[in-house]
Amino acid sequence: MNRPAPLEKRDRSYADAAAWIVILLLSAAFVLLRVRTNGNLNDSVAAQDTRSYFDCAGRNFLSREAYTCGRSATLPFLYGLLTPNGEYELTVMAEPFFGSEARLAVQPGTEKIVRFQLILSIAGWLIFSWSAASLFRNAALKIVSVFLLLAFAFVPQLSDWDSILLSESVSFSLFILMSAFWLRFLNAVFNRKRPIETALLALLTLVSAFFWTFTRDTNAYYLIMLALCSLICGIAALRRERVFAAGAAVLTSLALIGLFIFQQRTFRESERWLLPLLNNYSGNVFPYESRVEWFRSRGMPVSDTLLQTFGSAEYNGIYEEKAFIDWVRSDGISAYIAFMIDHPLLTAQSVYFQTDEFFSENIQPFFYGAEEDKPRWAEPLGNLLHPLSSAVMLIVPALWLILIRRKAEDGSRKVWIVFLLVLTLGGTALTVIAYLGEVRSVWRHVLSGVLMLRLALWLNLLALLDDPERREIRIGRSE
Repeated sequence: MNRPAPLEKRDRSYADAAAWIVILLLSAAFVLLRVRTNGNLNDSVAAQDTRSYFDCAGRNFLSREAYTCGRSATLPFLYGLLTPNGEYELTVMAEPFFGSEARLAVQPGTEKIVRFQLILSIAGWLIFSWSAASLFRNAALKIVSVFLLLAFAFVPQLSDWDSILLSESVSFSLFILMSAFWLRFLNAVFNRKRPIETALLALLTLVSAFFWTFTRDTNAYYLIMLALCSLICGIAALRRERVFAAGAAVLTSLALIGLFIFQQRTFRESERWLLPLLNNYSGNVFPYESRVEWFRSRGMPVSDTLLQTFGSAEYNGIYEEKAFIDWVRSDGISAYIAFMIDHPLLTAQSVYFQTDEFFSENIQPFFYGAEEDKPRWAEPLGNLLHPLSSAVMLIVPALWLILIRRKAEDGSRKVWIVFLLVLTLGGTALTVIAYLGEVRSVWRHVLSGVLMLRLALWLNLLALLDDPERREIRIGRSE
């Protein structure tokens, strides 16, 4: 590849400097709009699950009991920090299943939590957008990428969650923060960054991954792909005699695997899996005689009363079936997984016929809000950036395949190829796992994976536009 002439280097430096000035202005506008267009920043809404996070708050975050409670550890830890006296009052409760439409209001004792969710969201998206922009060679595309990513985060389809006292807001924010560090870490491994920078990015990736993993239990499965990718990148770096980068990548992979194992063990001990599994049995097994017979052959106790249960296990009395509950605790998970493996076509069909449902909504159902509560004028833009079509599941991998067909000699292109592969596979996996793991509130449970796929759509397009073979698009100066 021809080296740029000195004049071209100066022009590129000038363009980059101009681009970052514009990016800083866009970032300031993003912060201002997030603060000024969302009404009272202390307002919030709670749901039926909110109180259970407070119930687990106050446990020692460094002890095992914090991870075996009825809720995964990160939110209870944050709630304990932000409400140290344990005094709070949930006055605004939303029940979307019953068609409720709550209005945001100040809930005493929760103000710091809501403000923290807003700050974490703003910080996470700023850091990620800057990290992404730093990898694009085209100065104009740096600006476009920041504008697009901050718009993606600003619209109500995403920002509304910051007013809801559930796990979504913190999970989304920690994910995008982890992704920023992970993206920069990949760049350090591929492009010979200083050892101290590589080590720091690895540490930041692991710390953010730890907190993100314990916001929602299904998040842990994303760690497997991160770990596998880190290991492969480490081997590739070792082959190029980049010893420190290889060691950092391999150690990161091992740490992620250890984190996954710890999460899975404490998850089993906590029995957080029991309620959704019981709902799967009552919704996907009991109504079908052939399926009941299959599970009976696996030792499942069956009674007329059991087979007549329906709806959520919180209300249908299924816990009174002691023999069945004992069997579920000992063999229920492995039996259900074995059933899905033994019936691959049925499992695949159940996912296939629900794909439209996964993308059917993009606006939270917990509150509607008045004009002053959120920027409703941004909702049409949000529908463009957070598409409602399941075609995203096909478009995203297709764009990635086009991306890898391009020349990958440029280090930044390699980083995007690896990052977007994990984002695409991870988003698809989390969507499918969340759906198969719980029959209730399908759209909300798959949202973590769907969000990744929607984000991957735009990042793939940006990476394709950043063609290293094209001359720099100059900003504000011509020859």
